Amino acid sequence: MRALLSTVWGLLVEDGSLAVGIVVALAVTWVAAAVLADPLRDQVGWLLLAVLVVLVVLNLRAAGRRARRRTAGTP
Repeated sequence: MRALLSTVWGLLVEDGSLAVGIVVALAVTWVAAAVLADPLRDQVGWLLLAVLVVLVVLNLRAAGRRARRRTAGTP
């Protein structure tokens, strides 16, 4: 039971930064869609995709580092 709670807590805390990043990415693209001229407004979807891919890659790198630290500490 303790391991299950620890896993759930880790998911909420570690993925919380990903969720905040997603909300920020949506806000940035919303503002960009509202401010940019019509020809550039069509590119906002690509901007959102690029930002989300970067967020996922950064989150995976951070998770890999945490996992490596955990396994390096145990024999």
